[in-house]
Amino acid sequence: MNPLVQARLERFKANKRGYWSMWFFAILFVLSLFAELIANDKPLFVNYDGVWYFPVFQAYAETDFGGEFEAEADYTDPYIEELIEEKGT
Repeated sequence: MNPLVQARLERFKANKRGYWSMWFFAILFVLSLFAELIANDKPLFVNYDGVWYFPVFQAYAETDFGGEFEAEADYTDPYIEELIEEKGT
């Protein structure tokens, strides 16, 4: 590396508050890339009747869990929650 760049990096590392702030914001940035996966209204996985379902990656119909409609399951609906809890976790 260029000696000028090395000197600038050493000066930046000497500034502890700036250096740790950079790492803190870098970690927050990486976490924000996965925000849709972390904060959503679908469970990451469902074990229903001995079969594993991954609603985050694939849409499942309500009938897959013993419901009445062919539409995508609304996992926040108390009726669907009750159906899943009967035979799964």
